[in-house]
Amino acid sequence: MKSFTGIIFKKELLDIVRDRRTVLMTFLLPLVLYPVMFWFIGSQTAEMLDGPSETVIAAESAAAEDLSALLGDPVFSGAGIRVAITGDPASALREGEADLVLESFTVSGGKTDIELIYDPNKTSSSMSLSHFNDLLNAYNQAAQTAELAKQGIKLADLTPLRVSAASLAALEGEEESGAGMFLSMMLPMLMILLLSVGGMATAVDLFAGEKERRTFEPLLCTGARRTDILAGKLLAVAVMSLLSAIASVSGMVVGYLVNPRAMTMGLDDAQGIALPLPTILFVLLIIAATAVFFSGLHILLSTYARSVKEASTYGAFVMMASYVPIFATMQMLGGDFELWSAFVPIMNVSGCLKMVLAGIEDPLYMLITLGVTLLFVGIVLAAGRYMFKKENIMLRA
Repeated sequence: MKSFTGIIFKKELLDIVRDRRTVLMTFLLPLVLYPVMFWFIGSQTAEMLDGPSETVIAAESAAAEDLSALLGDPVFSGAGIRVAITGDPASALREGEADLVLESFTVSGGKTDIELIYDPNKTSSSMSLSHFNDLLNAYNQAAQTAELAKQGIKLADLTPLRVSAASLAALEGEEESGAGMFLSMMLPMLMILLLSVGGMATAVDLFAGEKERRTFEPLLCTGARRTDILAGKLLAVAVMSLLSAIASVSGMVVGYLVNPRAMTMGLDDAQGIALPLPTILFVLLIIAATAVFFSGLHILLSTYARSVKEASTYGAFVMMASYVPIFATMQMLGGDFELWSAFVPIMNVSGCLKMVLAGIEDPLYMLITLGVTLLFVGIVLAAGRYMFKKENIMLRA
């Protein structure tokens, strides 16, 4: 690259890559951190959906015999319910040796009353209570079905209302598509959040950091125009922002490939994305424009700041401001976005990402989103160019 912009961009990018801590935090850590994080979160959620592998119920000897007799029913076979006989069931629950305590097991008039004690401050105890209640409901339903069968009545005949549902795609004969509910909610939120903070550290170092190191003034005295300096540094920050987001999303993809059910919080509803390549490339262009917008915003604040500490504080404000549209659209799916939201910054980017993940193609919405994003990029760049011409801002200390 012969232009000053290219020289500055190459120089800044090389300096960033030479910093091992930056490479570790930006690229390597997300590839390890996100798979591990989603593995633990997803595994816990999957356990909540499937029930615990084993539930220990502490009871005194007399009540334990009655409960063991009940657990001999086929409904409880393979459910992982184990009765532990102890003289002090409450202590066993308190010390984590049991998940539940059998307080009493009373049979009267052909009916059985079971009283349990659980610890609401322990996940295993709460999950075990829910799991055991589900098994008891299954036992009751089986008993009711058997009793009605003796009288020649089917339990299904006593159900007055039956509901069945089919997706719109199936009704219209189209192939199901989409990344699933959980991924459609989480991935756009994480992508935008990463774009908003990915280039912050680089922007702070390249502007406020150079002010503190007293290397900014000599750079301004070179033959490079200030617009070249701004453009070169902006490209470096934008590239780091994009690479940070790509590395983090790659870590999530690795987590999904290792264990899809853990990554989707136990919701196995992903069908795959079926969209034309131009649509996906168009969304990638929107993501790149969003990275440039956030990078330019961080550069503005870092240029105005007197120190790295002040610039980091301003960057935190940008991150917190991005939370509003991110969390406002977190629970929304691709088909929930109306056309007016395409004119709202960041919210429109979230909408485009959710549409792609849902397999929805809306060229008008995406075109408006790109136009609005580029408009704000232009505003940020114009503001940056203005600030670079003001000595009282550039040399503010």
